[in-house]
Amino acid sequence: MKWSTVAITSAAAAALFFVARRWLVAQSDPGQPPSDNQSQETTIWEDLSVSASTAIDTITGSDATPVNDADANRRAFLDMIAWAEGTAGHNGYRTMFGGGLFDSFADHPRRVFSFTNSRGDQLTTTAAGRYQFLARTWDSLSSKLGLSDFGPDNQDAAALELVRQRGALGDVDAGRLDAAIRKCAPIWASLPGAGYAQPERKIAQLESAFINAGGTIEQA
Repeated sequence: MKWSTVAITSAAAAALFFVARRWLVAQSDPGQPPSDNQSQETTIWEDLSVSASTAIDTITGSDATPVNDADANRRAFLDMIAWAEGTAGHNGYRTMFGGGLFDSFADHPRRVFSFTNSRGDQLTTTAAGRYQFLARTWDSLSSKLGLSDFGPDNQDAAALELVRQRGALGDVDAGRLDAAIRKCAPIWASLPGAGYAQPERKIAQLESAFINAGGTIEQA
């Protein structure tokens, strides 16, 4: 066997491993998850087969579009949400509602905080982490996805799972940012149109945050 063939085969195998690992992070936020009508198992294998094929084509010199475009948009969307939620800093994954920090990623901290919204309603929340998961939401997602702790990778995976449940993951991948934000507004109070009587970011601010994080917006 020629060395060039060995190199390509090894690179392809590495690409498959990389894509599989990236999928575990990418197939995965707060609020109450809406009904999930799509089979998670189907999503896993469709995502892996398409992404792996694209990665191998890229390594071997094919003209196929690199899978990194969708990966970059997913990461940028998560960064945009963190910016909107006020958790984009170094300690974002450890941040609880109100800005305090928890010490251990072993589990959701489950601390209860009281606050008053702009309508004057007295409310409580357990929001925590980079994507401000409620404890009950985290329990549902961690059970579904088999997440063993509240660590950063698992928070990312759970956040993207909520995006998927809202039917917005394809919009994120394709750069249809306005559509993705509109679909995800019921999950994050900081998104425009969320309607929770809490401060909401403007769409132009979110677009800037998305682009600055490396995302690409689809051109009409």
